[in-house]
Amino acid sequence: MLTEFQKEKISHYFRVVLDQDRNGVLEENDFREIGESLCILWVFKPGTEEYERVINRSVQSWRMFQKYFEKQGGQANEEQFLRFYDAMLKPGNDKFYRSWVKHMISSIFDSFDVNEDGVMSVDEYSDMFMCYHIPIKHSAKAFVKLDRDGDDSITKEELMVAVDEFFKSNDESAPGNWLFGFWGDKD
Repeated sequence: MLTEFQKEKISHYFRVVLDQDRNGVLEENDFREIGESLCILWVFKPGTEEYERVINRSVQSWRMFQKYFEKQGGQANEEQFLRFYDAMLKPGNDKFYRSWVKHMISSIFDSFDVNEDGVMSVDEYSDMFMCYHIPIKHSAKAFVKLDRDGDDSITKEELMVAVDEFFKSNDESAPGNWLFGFWGDKD
């Protein structure tokens, strides 16, 4: 069962990061908008191969969520979203969770590691905030918290630790809580 602290973080992820039109329901268009923001950032024009690749990757992320919500017979609202993560984080579902996290990390790196050097710079991480419409003013602090070895980059391994802390940790001071920016009254 999700703790209140986990619910608070996952609700932030739902409301601020994924529900782009802020209507309280996840839909394909929310994910399409994320893809379009990426295309604007990289100046990929509609009709080009690059544009279609980015949009298709974004829509594919929606399809993974959609399968779950359809099986549950419900709308992809915040309550259903919390149930999704509650089910995924239950003991015994580690294989499902790891598969989901692997997809999430690959998607983030495929989308924001622009120079394809295998790490995210502070600029690339800030691009993620802009594309997801997360308030940019906290991106530098979040980056510093997630860059555990202080080498001015975030590796896939560091991102994995951050994702685990964001979804699983009840430690309010865990750096991974900042994965998607400032989400509470904690500093």
